[in-house]
Amino acid sequence: MVVKEMEKNFYRFIFGPRKKTKFGYNLYVLVDGKQALMIDTGFRGHAIEVKKYLAQKDIIITKVIFTHFHLDHINGLNALDKVEILGSDSYQEALDIYIDKGKQSFYKPTIRIHDDYEFDFGSFRIRMIRSPGHAQCSMLTMINNKYLHVGDELMFSNAGVSVIPLVGKSKIKRQLNSLENLKHYANYYILTSHGETDQDETELLKQIDYRIKYLKTIDESQEKISFEQAMIDNDTEFLHPEWHETIYEL
Repeated sequence: MVVKEMEKNFYRFIFGPRKKTKFGYNLYVLVDGKQALMIDTGFRGHAIEVKKYLAQKDIIITKVIFTHFHLDHINGLNALDKVEILGSDSYQEALDIYIDKGKQSFYKPTIRIHDDYEFDFGSFRIRMIRSPGHAQCSMLTMINNKYLHVGDELMFSNAGVSVIPLVGKSKIKRQLNSLENLKHYANYYILTSHGETDQDETELLKQIDYRIKYLKTIDESQEKISFEQAMIDNDTEFLHPEWHETIYEL
């Protein structure tokens, strides 16, 4: 685990890839006195490491924002003490996929957000914005009108290499709308759940367009096409091209 201080009371915890993957994991923590707000919890091992680091400073995690309810974003909740959970009111679809019925209540948000929701946490003004894309329950998290956490709407390796967008073919239009919406925030400091982003606005817009072009090519084809066909005239490379097949299975 590597810890970076983004600014006073704002930390980024960076973890390396798990087996068979080429992207790492980022967890973000805002601190107000002895209390902390965590954006996503990662897997259990990730949350344990963050909790231990903060405990050394006598800081307790009291709030959690879920950018969406996929397992690698919520699993670490079971390593934390009782917390307030903020997330989309469209959480059920994801929980039905990843969590047994009898355990779902543990992960359901305390504050369920339908559109936008704003609140203060210490010196931080936070706005959560509904943005279905990678998942129906995806949300953007704006911090002090400076940072924008985009969850898995954009994914990279820890070295900044693009990771292929992953969404079921029937949900591609939803993802395309989300990516087009991100263009309006390209001047923000973009935070991702996975990997490093190039903070240059021009480069970020290119990265968004690479994903749009790839997904549009798939969406506009009446028949199943190969990854190579979907990437014709696309000026980038994506890690995990094997996920292309999964798009037709989800």
